[in-house]
Amino acid sequence: MSFIQLMLLLIISLLLFYDLYFYSSLIFFFSFMLLMNISFFVDWISMSLIFSLNYYSYGMVILSMWIMSLVYLMMKYNMKLNLCLKLMMFMLLILIMNFMTLNIMWFYIMFEFSLMLIFLLIYIWGLGELRMMAGYYLMFYTLFFSLPLLLILLIMINRFKNSNFILSEMYFIKFNNFLFWFMILSFLVKLPMYMIHGWLLKAHVEAPVYGSMILAAIMLKLGSYGMLRLFYIFYKNVMNLNIYIMIFSLIGINILSLMCLRQIDMKILVALSSVVHMGLMLSSMMTLMKFSFLGAYLIMIAHGLCSSGMFYMLNLCYLVSNSRLMVLNKGLMIYMPSMSLMWFLMCSSNMAVPPSLNLVGEIFLLMSLIIYFKITIIKLFFYCLMSFMYSLYFFSYINHGNYNFMINKPIGKMLSLLMLLFHLIPLNLFIMKLDILI
Repeated sequence: MSFIQLMLLLIISLLLFYDLYFYSSLIFFFSFMLLMNISFFVDWISMSLIFSLNYYSYGMVILSMWIMSLVYLMMKYNMKLNLCLKLMMFMLLILIMNFMTLNIMWFYIMFEFSLMLIFLLIYIWGLGELRMMAGYYLMFYTLFFSLPLLLILLIMINRFKNSNFILSEMYFIKFNNFLFWFMILSFLVKLPMYMIHGWLLKAHVEAPVYGSMILAAIMLKLGSYGMLRLFYIFYKNVMNLNIYIMIFSLIGINILSLMCLRQIDMKILVALSSVVHMGLMLSSMMTLMKFSFLGAYLIMIAHGLCSSGMFYMLNLCYLVSNSRLMVLNKGLMIYMPSMSLMWFLMCSSNMAVPPSLNLVGEIFLLMSLIIYFKITIIKLFFYCLMSFMYSLYFFSYINHGNYNFMINKPIGKMLSLLMLLFHLIPLNLFIMKLDILI
């Protein structure tokens, strides 16, 4: 029995207890996508005149379906969230259209519309009193910086009389560097890059758990996917600006890693960790090497699974302690050893320990940076050291120490462990069968 067949059999058998019809159709879709097995060296596989799949969108569609199915599994038995569940399914449709469209303007429309749906999630179903301000931060940062992108796309379509991704990649378009810098800011905000990441922390703190899972696993990947697509079109402009963005991002991830070591709020720590990983991916993408794009793609998949799982476990801790503070969630190993094991696996994956998929992606990213600019090895050494330190500090602080006697509710439900297994299985087993992704 092949690896794919074994994975599908395991998933189907576990999901028979919950929702057979929805998940059986979903498994058939996954089987079709995995059997296609698009190679890294194949540019596009056309499905129609307006929809197509390439190597990057192939993985993003699978990741979107996987995370949304887990959100569906988590929310299905809460009847109060029926409207929110319908909104999630609509968001999944928007995301798939975003990743598969060949039209640049349709990509921009879906790109911005998906962020409107996240705004609704935070504004309506957010938990904190400051959710309105967090939503305003999200809308201001994303929409304000996306206006130059719209302007340049309209100029490009008017000049070349073309809005197709495949045809645009043949032109190697070059714009004024000043205009290109404003255009790329739209993607850097959504990635997000250091110094323009403030909206992400506020959004994560105020968002419900399913909002944080979708925001970290899929929405951050919209920025990196858009950059991957437009780098092929504006290759000449990227060559003029890449070294500045690379150095600034490397400095930023070291500063943010130090900030992670002094955090007491678990949700902010995980959100900052996401910004650190995205910053390393951005720096490597600026080398414009083929295997840096491959490493960025693997990190997008691995980080989507890892960050989503960590936010879900944070919610489980919040349900029993009513606090996100690390000092009030200590001693997890005493009252829930199985959840402590899950925390260890997630934190080790976050620091790119084998056999997680993060390891392969980070090896590609570090190799491309060192080959392109050897002096970066100093900053990368501190990044690897700090990444290990804050992940280990996070795990040891909440799992060891004195037991908080205010915690009196069990959190070991079968559904919770099932959700975490569906994050960990692809995250740690895909390294044994990388030809699925490469």
